[in-house]
Amino acid sequence: MWSHTRSLELLVLVATVAPAELVRVATAFGPAARAGTDPGRAARRAQLGAPSAYLLVTALAVAVAADGGFVPDALTGRPAGAPWLLAAVGIGAALVGAEFALGAAPAVLAGRGLPRLAVHPGAGPVGSGYAAAILLTAAAEEVLYRGLWIGLLHERLRLPAAIAVALAALAYALGHLFFGGLAVVQKILSGAVFGLLAVVSGSLLVPLVAHLAQNGAVYALAVRQQRAARPARVPEAAG
Repeated sequence: MWSHTRSLELLVLVATVAPAELVRVATAFGPAARAGTDPGRAARRAQLGAPSAYLLVTALAVAVAADGGFVPDALTGRPAGAPWLLAAVGIGAALVGAEFALGAAPAVLAGRGLPRLAVHPGAGPVGSGYAAAILLTAAAEEVLYRGLWIGLLHERLRLPAAIAVALAALAYALGHLFFGGLAVVQKILSGAVFGLLAVVSGSLLVPLVAHLAQNGAVYALAVRQQRAARPARVPEAAG
């Protein structure tokens, strides 16, 4: 049995910060990425490893919380009405534009003009594996950061909801540190919105739908970006 102390709850939270970063770094700079190897292999391993790390860490954290008797109500998965779910889809899609605007601001302010809307090249090759990776990761992140993090900080540790949402958003954003500091700032924004949706709606399903909608829009953009990058086929002359 676990001791019934706040130290265990805090330990669970600290242990779940950025679970996939080591996977991404190892696949990007480890033996699979050395000169002379297939550059796409490391990206494919990261696509598999990142969601696996999130799912494993989330499952272990929830199991420890259940065994310790401190599973928060935020993880109960209460249902949400159709208006909330429709709003979540729109908000999730709009977050793609909001993140782009936040990322474009430094270039615009520096007079370099508006950059092109694009998916980070470190995301890896686009395909069914990419789609599965971002959707599974989104589901794990919502259970972990909006369910467990906000639930423990607000319900168990008695922090104000706004502070719990902010801390959970920061922890969520640090899971994107591999993509750079700007990505962290962008994900703080998205994480705060997801957290607010969870608190205001009272349902974990609402931020989950919003997150899936955001990642679905990113996937559609990545597919379009990949198609545009392919060299045009030159018609063969008739023999």
